[in-house]
Amino acid sequence: MSFFAPYKNQSDADLVALISKGNSGAFREILIRYQNAVYGFAFSILKDAQEAEDISQEIFLRLYRTADSYRSVAALKTYLFRITRNLCIDHLRKMRPEAMTNPPESVTTKTPLNQFCAAELKKQIDLVLSGLPKNQRAAIYLRHEQGMDYREIAETLGVTRHAVESLLSRARRSFRSRFKF
Repeated sequence: MSFFAPYKNQSDADLVALISKGNSGAFREILIRYQNAVYGFAFSILKDAQEAEDISQEIFLRLYRTADSYRSVAALKTYLFRITRNLCIDHLRKMRPEAMTNPPESVTTKTPLNQFCAAELKKQIDLVLSGLPKNQRAAIYLRHEQGMDYREIAETLGVTRHAVESLLSRARRSFRSRFKF
């Protein structure tokens, strides 16, 4: 039995209350529950593993420092994601490059880690997409890979615009339920 097992069955709100009293076991349980999700969300916005890790650490440090002011109006995951989104947007604004008169000839952010992460993410996405029904997969591809509008997709698939909306809605819902990052 793990030393931190007593925290597994406690609600997020109870854990945050314990964190506000300095309970490190409760904090560890929150990390276990949400660290990967927060990192994944930050990475999806920033597209940079190191920056996403830094933002994730900042999120949990803020939670630890301000746990006593947390009010469980929204789910903790929602609260953490909202903070993540805001910090990522702030970070991107700070990082916005100034106009360059003489840009360098070649600027690359293709590090081995970024390439590996991108390849792994693509494999996971492709795997989830391959499990979707054929029409949903086609609609997703035409919309997101080819940039077609709903009318063009309807013409291509030989269905109505309403059917395209329905296909895309079901495909996205299915994708979200199956995709685990």
